[in-house]
Amino acid sequence: MNLAAITFLYPAMLAGLLVLPIVWLIIRSAPKAPKQIVFPAARLLQGLRASRRDMQRAPIWQTILRCLILTMLILAASRPVLNRTEFSQNEGALLVIADNSWSSAANWTEYRTGLRQIINQARLDLRSIYIAQTAPEASGATTTRLPDIIGPVSPHEAERFIDRLHPRPWAPDYAALSNQIADHQYMANSIGSILWLTDNMEQSGKADLANDLATIAPITVLGPDRDNRIAVQSLIRNRTGLGTTLTHQNIDAPREIVLLARNERGRVLLRHKVKISPATNRTEAEIPLPSDITNSIQSVGIEGIESAATVFQTGARWQQRKVGVIVSSGDSPVLLSDRYFFLDRAISPYADVTYAPLGKLLESGMDILVVAGPISGLGSQYNALERWLRDGGMLVRFAGDSTTEVEPEFLPVTLRLGNRDFGGSMSWEKPKRLLAFPETSPFSGISIPEEITVNRQLLAEPDPDIVAKTWARLTDGTPLVTSAPRNAGRIVLFHVTPWADWSNLPMSGLFVEIWQRLLPLASPSDRSDAELQTSLPPQSVLDGFGRAHQPDATILPLRMPLPVPGPRHPPGIYGENGQAVAFNLGSSLQNLDHQIRWPSDVTMRQITNQDQIDLAAMCLMVAMLLLIFDGVALILVHHVSLRRSRRSDALTSVLMIAFIGTAATAMTVGISNSAQAVETQAAALQPRLAYLKTDVAPIDRLSQSGLAGLTEILRRRSAADLAPADAIDPEADDLSFYPLIYWPLVDGQQPFSEFAQTRINRYLDSGGMILIDSRDQEVEPARLRRLLAGLEIPILDKAPGDHILFRSFYLLDHAYGRFAAPLWLDARPDQRLDGVASVLFGGNDWASAWMLEEGRTAENRTDDISPRQREMAWRFGVNLVMYALTGSYKGDQVHLPAILERLGR
Repeated sequence: MNLAAITFLYPAMLAGLLVLPIVWLIIRSAPKAPKQIVFPAARLLQGLRASRRDMQRAPIWQTILRCLILTMLILAASRPVLNRTEFSQNEGALLVIADNSWSSAANWTEYRTGLRQIINQARLDLRSIYIAQTAPEASGATTTRLPDIIGPVSPHEAERFIDRLHPRPWAPDYAALSNQIADHQYMANSIGSILWLTDNMEQSGKADLANDLATIAPITVLGPDRDNRIAVQSLIRNRTGLGTTLTHQNIDAPREIVLLARNERGRVLLRHKVKISPATNRTEAEIPLPSDITNSIQSVGIEGIESAATVFQTGARWQQRKVGVIVSSGDSPVLLSDRYFFLDRAISPYADVTYAPLGKLLESGMDILVVAGPISGLGSQYNALERWLRDGGMLVRFAGDSTTEVEPEFLPVTLRLGNRDFGGSMSWEKPKRLLAFPETSPFSGISIPEEITVNRQLLAEPDPDIVAKTWARLTDGTPLVTSAPRNAGRIVLFHVTPWADWSNLPMSGLFVEIWQRLLPLASPSDRSDAELQTSLPPQSVLDGFGRAHQPDATILPLRMPLPVPGPRHPPGIYGENGQAVAFNLGSSLQNLDHQIRWPSDVTMRQITNQDQIDLAAMCLMVAMLLLIFDGVALILVHHVSLRRSRRSDALTSVLMIAFIGTAATAMTVGISNSAQAVETQAAALQPRLAYLKTDVAPIDRLSQSGLAGLTEILRRRSAADLAPADAIDPEADDLSFYPLIYWPLVDGQQPFSEFAQTRINRYLDSGGMILIDSRDQEVEPARLRRLLAGLEIPILDKAPGDHILFRSFYLLDHAYGRFAAPLWLDARPDQRLDGVASVLFGGNDWASAWMLEEGRTAENRTDDISPRQREMAWRFGVNLVMYALTGSYKGDQVHLPAILERLGR
């Protein structure tokens, strides 16, 4: 312990140490004990008692001991604090601004440490706290708003609030916070100091908010020790694998990070080191990978930095498509290389391209078929091509050498005979340029270079729906690219050739970008018209730490043009039927290297890991122990000095030892009972889950992590605000306060005593519920009875799919967990307990599936649980707790219409 780190809250109390010399002199000023000399004649005085007793000077060790006791009491009165952190010197309330936007996630552990240090200071200083957030939340049906400022609250209430505070995967709204503070003038008048936990990155409205706050009270900015401003901005496929672009702040020294590529089950497919050079805010990396591994990648993140900005998802559109170019069996390689050179250069980095006749391509299961001019071999393969389109294929056609060769059967529009020339010797018109792509086009948003021109094109008949079918047009309004659905498939027509005779489009970068948009539209499964949907429903979204979870009702479908990530549209996967779109936060982040300019009177501090420790209680404890020691020593010294018979001495010693032993035992039992009473009172005042201790440390830690994850999921998704789970022992703990007890079975488990069996039976008989988990998929009730002999376990039967448990909150059909074994429960539940099952038994290892990411360690990590499987396990856990809390509430007939309506949807 570094003594320089100790601070005294009331240093004036240390003046009491000046009294110590006086106390020393008083104790030592007593006269010494008189000498005793054996004198035979003194036997005449035996039996006489003196009316006055001589004082005896206290031993030197006793004097020192009592001065130490007084010193400890004086130190306790001065309130010493170890690692005192003075965030503010002024009186008044504290306004704590917790920046919980996307940029805080990477350093959230440090932010939470800083919040706890602030609360500890407020607790020591007896100050109230206001807590403000910077990330907006969903409000109403379609709007967003900043959460209300919390306060004034006590430090204890503030500590409970920050336990629920989490970063959000979108940008902050500093302007709204400035308006919110301005509307609370009474709060501004009571604030003595402002503590702002944030980084030094410039964001919209941040400097203005700092200037406004500087007029209210002194500002102290608490920042992380290391600024992890980094985001995965893009991820593209290329010929050798994939390429990624990282955006970050400028650094002074080189830094190395590790990219992690994961599949749909969350397993790591790739670990790739990337070096970030100093004096740059952008880093590009090329990762060579085989095509099949690249296809399996669902997300790419950065190891050790948990943030939605560092996770880039791919979605279903990342899958590499199989493209077949229809050629005649007699075409020479020279002809193919001449005609399809630009097409091959545009497609091959992003797709698997095959050149073959139509029949062979249809047998190979291509996603896209490309043909220039007439379709070779169409006569014998007409029906097969029709079926392929009906099943969802995409046919992309180009103009050929002659317009008369383009058959009308597989075209999106009706073509006129002949073609249209621009800039030729027989034409007065100049070559045409392209107009901006319409919003309904999948190419919308791509910039068009001015040098792109068209010399010749196929003309389409002016049909009533020609505008809806047009994806690209020339400056005179005539179509350049048209498209129309064909059953579940689609036909796309480029009104120019794929070589550079009719236009310089095929030899431009625009042609590559067009194909990058076109390829994902060919879905490997159920190719529908989803690419032209005006809204894409959310499938899974990311939280602030970049962890995927199921969307709730506040998240709206994604619409074109893509918005900036926010409360209504968090980053995640949107879209159905294989047309999933990855909506990533990193793509919208820019200028991460911009530093904010704080006002001149702002104090900058870094968050440290040194917690404040109040030493006053320790000083009191030491003083109490020294006082007890002094009393015991005094008794011993006085006992030895007594002149009694040996029998009296022995009796006195026995009585004294018995007294001290009884007092120590009573003190120990009292402390134990007091602690147990406090725990029992806490369990009674706030409901919580519990698990039975198995005395197998890894299993107990797994149960603790699993129930902690389920408790957090309940807090996020329901009104059940449960306290942290308890570990209980039926031999010593009262079970009646826990609505649900999780019981993991272990090999070699010892049977309970009769006392514990009586407690468990009484708990079940009074309405308690126990979930017994064998964790090995073995769910035979016979095994359960062998392990639980002596307990009154009811007759068990498989839970039917329409059981109340499966619709108490979510509509489920199975007891999802790490495994998919069936659930057993009371076959005939007691109607006295509202028909609620008291014992549930399964082997699905629910604790492993309920864990959150922060609770998983190398010891209990289970990589065989997919995100979807874990989500369903959480839903079953929520249903289970709701079933334990509300009983057969959802079995009432009044809820039947609502349940039937949801099932119908």
